Amino acid sequence: MKTVLSISSQVAGAMVGASVGVFAMQRLGVRVLSLPTVLFARRPDRGPPHGTKIQASLLADLVEGLRADGKLDGVDGVLSGYMASEEQIEVVLQAVDLVKTANPDAIYLCDPIMGDDGALYVPDPVARGVVEGLVRQADWIAPNAWELSLIAGRPCASAEDAQSAARRLGKPALISSIPSGNGIGALYVGPGSHGGANSGDWLCVTPRLPSAPKGAGDLLTALWFARRLLGAPVALALEGAVGAVHDVILRSLAAGGDDLALPDAHDLLAEPRTWPTALPLGG
Repeated sequence: MKTVLSISSQVAGAMVGASVGVFAMQRLGVRVLSLPTVLFARRPDRGPPHGTKIQASLLADLVEGLRADGKLDGVDGVLSGYMASEEQIEVVLQAVDLVKTANPDAIYLCDPIMGDDGALYVPDPVARGVVEGLVRQADWIAPNAWELSLIAGRPCASAEDAQSAARRLGKPALISSIPSGNGIGALYVGPGSHGGANSGDWLCVTPRLPSAPKGAGDLLTALWFARRLLGAPVALALEGAVGAVHDVILRSLAAGGDDLALPDAHDLLAEPRTWPTALPLGG
């Protein structure tokens, strides 16, 4: 069984952050060790979140507890998400070092949750720390298109723009929220040309829906990471993750709520009804 150390937000009353990612990875058969960066009752966009940011010293103590119990020795992947302070970023990097010391083959995937639609929702110092610390040290990254434009310092208005920006970073990237005609795309930019199952660049598009609940990006990253760790080639992992997110959003909209319909839609995570085709993107 594969194991992931997840370090991200925990919101009791909303399906975002770790509430989404941990459930999704577990549903696919991945063991998850989950550490919170915040403990909130509700999403900050709804008003005062009621709760607290986790102090870096407490987060470091939680990491130490896992280390002391030998739990970090069997970690196959680290997934970092929302960061609430610059000090937390240092703790995450230390945790990654501990994991990689025990397992040099472990993969660190950074989901640089900083903002969307042209605006940051973390303070500027945190955004800088994510870009200069976490993104730089990550093996793989999973930004949305706007976050990628911020990281790479160039616009990402199309799949080709995102491809070019990601290549400049020199590491595999899963990029979400890419406009593609009447659809919305997710793009994987990998090393080399299309010469094998885990090389080349792949674009996967589903029809654009009228809206999407918060947390869809968290869901995409978690599903793709789990499928990759379980051995799926990049294109197949992309197809499965994108199709599942599309189906979960459809079910969520039909339910009439503003949250992702999890765990009601747990069946779709492993076996989505929609299976889009990932197409190679030249360039």
